[in-house]
Formats: sequence, structure tokens, C-alpha cells
Amino acid sequence: MIHTKKHSKQTKKSKTSDDFTEPHPKLLLERFPYTSKDFQLKDVPVLAIDQSFFNDPFKMIDELYSKGYEQFGIVKLILPSDLVIPNKKFFSQLESKLKGKRIQTRIQTLNTQRAGEIFGSNTLGFTIQEYMNLANKFECSHRLQGVREVSNQIRQNEIEFWSIIDYPTKYEDIEVEYAADLLASKYATGFQEGQLGNLNGINKNRNSIFQVLQEKNEINGISVPWLYLGMKYANFCWHKEDLNLNSMNYMHAGAAKTWYAVPPSYSDKFLQFFNKAYENERKSNPHLLYDITCQISPIELIENGIPILRTDQQPGELILTLGATYHAGFSHGLNCSEAVNVAPIQWLKEFDKATQEYRMDGNLKKVSFPLEWLLCKVALMAEEIKFTKQAWQKLFEKFKQMMDQEINHRNCIISLYDHVKIIEFANKQEKYDRSVCKICSNYMYLSYIFCGKCLKKGCICHQSICACSSPQISLYNRYNNEELQVMIATLESKIRTTGS
Repeated sequence: MIHTKKHSKQTKKSKTSDDFTEPHPKLLLERFPYTSKDFQLKDVPVLAIDQSFFNDPFKMIDELYSKGYEQFGIVKLILPSDLVIPNKKFFSQLESKLKGKRIQTRIQTLNTQRAGEIFGSNTLGFTIQEYMNLANKFECSHRLQGVREVSNQIRQNEIEFWSIIDYPTKYEDIEVEYAADLLASKYATGFQEGQLGNLNGINKNRNSIFQVLQEKNEINGISVPWLYLGMKYANFCWHKEDLNLNSMNYMHAGAAKTWYAVPPSYSDKFLQFFNKAYENERKSNPHLLYDITCQISPIELIENGIPILRTDQQPGELILTLGATYHAGFSHGLNCSEAVNVAPIQWLKEFDKATQEYRMDGNLKKVSFPLEWLLCKVALMAEEIKFTKQAWQKLFEKFKQMMDQEINHRNCIISLYDHVKIIEFANKQEKYDRSVCKICSNYMYLSYIFCGKCLKKGCICHQSICACSSPQISLYNRYNNEELQVMIATLESKIRTTGS
């Protein structure tokens, strides 16, 4: 069921902060193609939390996995109401923190989003107050482009939003702006000092693999939170988190945001559907899925055998994604959220799934960081970090598997070529992205082979990197085999010395 035709109207690429969306010239007196019956979707699980969650958040994540919540892919956690900062106070505090900084936005035309067109960009941007003015003026001036069916404003917005997405030529253009991916360390965090639920330090807790990241090693947009400012119909398109990481998204203030999620067991089916639905578009843009610009209605996905869960997020509510969960959503008015990725022990198996998917898709999605880098840090910092006995066991098993494979590959290289020169990295601490494989574009963190004849280098798993008749091969290692064995032994000892 693909209703849309290529939308002929051009998306504006920029606009000044004073150029507001005008009211529709007339109300189109017709019923929407969708009704409330089309959106009778299953709700995501909802759990109430208190301060104990933030004292040890990964304990609850572990419990959620052990009780099978991963099957839903998404869970809503509700904070005590007395901890939510009132809207007016929150936005005035945020404006004070930003000190007049301008925030850039994505320009989204709903009528072109089913076609997956790249968003425009407003590089001039807005101050907080200007963005609030834009959002409020749009909401006051916007008129429904069909007959109201339900009194619930959120459900009525849902009907109109997806009707425009799926039947774009029937409706006047709806253009909104979304201030997304504002790095909290560069702009500002929405959390107050000492506020319960602060995501800035969430990854420093026990059983978080990211606790090994020092300030200089933080991964922007992954281990460092993003701030998001939305307005009515500003939306995020279908995607999974980078490397299938988990995520936490907290709404600080403002209007509701509707989320949709595909249970992880249907991720492969979603991917197959997407590749078939956008077969022609992917010929000109193979990277289309990873551009995160394609909006597909939950109705269309359900009709193609892909179940959808839904929830409406309000201020004081935390959305947690688990596993390989495709999700999308849109806002119902001015709001502000903050999100960060988290890496519990359960994510270790997801890393392999994600990298395999990227390879199958022609490495169109680049691995953000190598897992070997993180796990070596865990081994080297074992006395400074905290994991449960069960977590140390999982870390040991994964690390040993990766290191055994690494040593086997090294031995294969040595036996395959004559007179292999073995060289250790001059700087073992150099960043993981200094060496990238020319064949698969993956980071070569632990080792790489180099041909002195043609000057090519690549991952040791490829074994052959050039067509030289008599290659002059050097094997570069960050850590030698003995050092890797010491790291394995260190992790094994943590299992014995950590209490249950």
C-alpha cells in the first residue's frame, strides 16, 4: 500500500526566523482517508520508577531483559510528578543557559516525507524564544485539513499527520522545523544541577560498558546526550539506534510526543519491506535508510505484517528502547526532550548483529566505534570500574572470543606470507579511528597488515589486501599476543573476585 506520488512542490531550503507558516486559505471539507479505527494500536509497557532507578539504572534494565521486555523493544518509565519542572520555568531556564545561542533546524515538509526527500536546513536558526514563537504561531494558525473525527486532540493530530504523509497531493503543504541533535555539551542540558533523572551521568553507573569512557573519549551523540526541541508535527523518521544500542529519551517539558515501535523480532521483516518499497529510490541513494528521512505510516506497516506498538510521551516520562528496535514519532506541539545511548551487558550480542547488517548492506552504514576498543578499556581499567559477577562473566566470554579470533588471524598471516615483519604500534593510546580498512571501511583497532610494495593496508581478517606478486607484508599490532592474554586473565580473575 503505497499511496504517495512524487510530490512536485519544492521544499524551501532556508527561511528566516521571522517567516512563519501561514494559515491554510480554506478548510478542505472532506473526511480524512484514515479514521480512529485505523489507529487502534497496542500500547507499550508502562512502569512507574522512583529514585532507586537512578541509583542503579542498569539493574532495572537487567530485570527488564530477564522478564522478557525486549520482545516489545520499547518501555515507558514514569517519574514521580513532583520532580517534573513546570513548562514556563523550564523554558526560561533553558533560554538563560543558552545565552542567546542560535540553534539550527531541519525543515520538514510532511507532504514529501513518504518519498524520503532530504530535509532542508535552516542554518540561520533561532534563539529559544524565536523557536517558541514559531511553534506557538504555527499551532495557533494551523487548521485541520479535514473534518474533525474525535475530540481527543492527540488522536486527531495522528489522523491528520499520517493522512498527509500517505496522501500528500490531497493536502496543502505542511512545513515545520525540528531542532534535533543539539549536543548537550555544546549547547546546554535541560537538566538542572542535581535533578533526579539526569542523563549526563547515566553511563557512569555499574554495568554500563560506557563507564570506561573518560571525558576525552566520550562519543558525541552516543554517550553524550542530545537535546531536542520540537513543534507540532516535527518528527523523527524510522530508524534503529546506532549499532543497535539502547537509548533513553526523557521529556523535560511541553506537548506530548507520539512514539511508534517495531518489536525487535520483526526488524528483519521491516528491513525487507523497506528495501522493496524503496527499491527504485535506493538505486540513486543506497544510503536512504540511514539518512533517516523516510516516514512510513504504521497502517502501511501493519498491512504488510509488521506489528506496531505506540505510546504518547508526556513531560516526566522516560522512553527506553531495547535491542534492535525500529522507531519513529512526531510531536503535538512545542516540547523539549533529551536523549542518550546506553550500553548494558545485553547489548554485546547486538553489536555483532548490527555490524553483520551493515556488511550485508554494502557497509553503507559505518561502524561508529570498534567493540575491541571498548573491551580493551574494560580489561585495562578493571580495578576502577564496577560490574556484577554475571556481567564480568559476559564481558570475559565476549572478550575471549574476540581475542582468540584476533590471535588466530595473526597466526594465519604469519603462516601465509614469507618473512612477515611484526611491528607494534608506536603509540598504543592512539585513537581508534587512525586506521581504516580500504576494503570494508571498518576501524583497524587491534592490528592491520601493510604491503611495503604497493603501500596498501587492511584488516587482517581479509588476509590478502593487494595483487602484488611478491608482497612485502608487515603485521602491525597495538598489543602483542602476550598482552592480550594478560587482559583475558584479568577479566577471568574479576569473575572469581566479585561477589554474587
